[in-house]
Amino acid sequence: MEDINISVMAMGIQLIRFHHGANMADLKGVQLALHLDQIFNEFKTHNSIYGYSADFFFKPNSGFDFSVDVYGLPAATPMGPAAGPHTQMAQNILLSWLHGSRIIELKTIQVLDDLEIPRPCIDIRNVGFNVEWSQELSLKESLREYVTAWMLIHIIRHSELLGISRTDPFYNTIFDMSAGYDLEGITSNSVSTWLKNMQNASAIIGKLKNTIPPEFDHLKEAIVPPVVSESLTLSTFHGCPANEIEDIVTYLIIEQHLNVIVKMNPTLGGYEFTRELICDQLGYRHIELDPSAFETDLRFEQAVPMMQRLQTVAKKHKRTVGAKFTNTLVVKNTESIFNEPQRYLSGAPLYALAMKLAAKFRKAIGADFPLSFSGGINKSNFSEAVAANMVPVTTCTDLLKKGGYKKLYFYLKNLKQEMEIYRAPTIPDFISSKAGGSLPVTESGAQNNEESAQKALKNPAYHWKDNAQIPKKIDSYLKTFDCLSCNICIPVCPNAANFEYKCAPLEASLKIIRVQNGKIALRKAETFIVKKKTQIGNLSEFCNECGNCDTFCPEQGGPFMTKAHFFIFRKTFEQMYELDGYYFETAAHLHARLDGHEYQLLWDGKRELYSWMVDGGTFLLDANNTVLDYSGPANLSTDTRIFLEMKLIFEGIRSQPQHYPQRLLLKAT
Repeated sequence: MEDINISVMAMGIQLIRFHHGANMADLKGVQLALHLDQIFNEFKTHNSIYGYSADFFFKPNSGFDFSVDVYGLPAATPMGPAAGPHTQMAQNILLSWLHGSRIIELKTIQVLDDLEIPRPCIDIRNVGFNVEWSQELSLKESLREYVTAWMLIHIIRHSELLGISRTDPFYNTIFDMSAGYDLEGITSNSVSTWLKNMQNASAIIGKLKNTIPPEFDHLKEAIVPPVVSESLTLSTFHGCPANEIEDIVTYLIIEQHLNVIVKMNPTLGGYEFTRELICDQLGYRHIELDPSAFETDLRFEQAVPMMQRLQTVAKKHKRTVGAKFTNTLVVKNTESIFNEPQRYLSGAPLYALAMKLAAKFRKAIGADFPLSFSGGINKSNFSEAVAANMVPVTTCTDLLKKGGYKKLYFYLKNLKQEMEIYRAPTIPDFISSKAGGSLPVTESGAQNNEESAQKALKNPAYHWKDNAQIPKKIDSYLKTFDCLSCNICIPVCPNAANFEYKCAPLEASLKIIRVQNGKIALRKAETFIVKKKTQIGNLSEFCNECGNCDTFCPEQGGPFMTKAHFFIFRKTFEQMYELDGYYFETAAHLHARLDGHEYQLLWDGKRELYSWMVDGGTFLLDANNTVLDYSGPANLSTDTRIFLEMKLIFEGIRSQPQHYPQRLLLKAT
């Protein structure tokens, strides 16, 4: 009964924290020095980086070469994350890279870099929907995150941290910029300057190198190429006129000297074509297409001649132009997850639609025209898209499901198995062999594309019947401590914001403390019980409250709303004064803000005593939670619940100082 009482009390806190969730901390990256400290120490002590085990990191495959050439540059694999939640922060980009991504499409930037993005913004219960537009960081912050990630990859290469020679082609990586959404924005001074800085980041690389602390002084010798990116995937608004798209690409090629991929909208085939495929053939009859999007979007009969003209411009200026199939599909919002009138479809049905559109486009423009692919890619169909001579093949929705970044390991594992079947040691060999072996690679890719498009329409994996199920919820409500400890919420977070920490199970009596005229009176209350060794925390600066962890958590309440929030930086902790959470000022000094009250906990290691500060008073307690002394106001009333919570968190974080993100939290102080 005592356990039930304390649970009810904890549920009361949840309601307050749910309300405070609307006042989330803005996404904020950490300094290069903190990344280096976390990465090198965690890898040394735990064989992991950002909490992900090195067991699933990509490694060179003897006898099989996954490399491809794009824009005249080598990439060790044809795989990467699509522009989205996995390519916004430095740690996201590096996690994608560690698991095998070598062509990384950075999150789309635009001139409007102070957007109010609705929350939640992601719904991946079965297929996939989102309402986010572009980067949630400012242009300046995006530049720093992308360059930081670029530097981290080359520093890891220089140090040979992963045990792979720095001369190995394993490290060949391409960063692909993404920008939108109209000509005025892309040619604006701020975006134009941003694009130039990505093509020559010497200045920012130099500044960041100067922040490397003495303990990593040797890493300053790492060779970091100043050209972070020389290609861009163009993402335009729905309704952007064909002539404006053409003008944007022409500007990017001639003025910015970039290789350009034009991301095609899935409306390209027209309303009737799309409705028949999505609603009738695949069975997604509950999805309502938006006819207005088809009226204003680029049409197929416009796209083919436009891309042919742009190919002529690109060749003249010694650049490459291509097309990507496809962007997400705008549909009407008929559910209550989002408040927006429209939402954007991804996942299984988009794979079938995008593969069909790509085949149709290729037939019209020619097999040698460069194509890349994104739409419902997973471990089962990744090899098919590679065999269709698509470069790169990018993924997003699948990485937001159980397993997260680790899934990329199985993409490449399955690709290797397919290559073994066809006795193909290289990607070009694989493409040709799968098409029978008698055609050139480009024609083989087109043939494989057509076959995959036909198979997808018949494959139950892309039909609504096989994708209707949603993650199950049980009749149990999350609270700050204890849950099923399934850890599903950790990998489904694209930002590495959710994490686990260990603590000792606890059963202790709560004490009501009353100070009257300077004298302390104690009265026993309920029992504070924490049963599990594994607890879940949330890094506020890395959490954008997308809602994805709530989707997959079996319990009610949402980890990002209910579990303990930890702040890396004091500034964020102070700015977000309406959000409950914890901040380590030093490794021996913990701040807490709970239910609108401020608390502090200090540990005196020599005397093995805690000082607990609450409402202007300071209590001295020993390791057994016994109140020994008090100083402060003559009259004060509180209880020891918050002290026990803070002590549990304090000891839990400190117990694994080399783990992620414990070292980050403690070192950032």
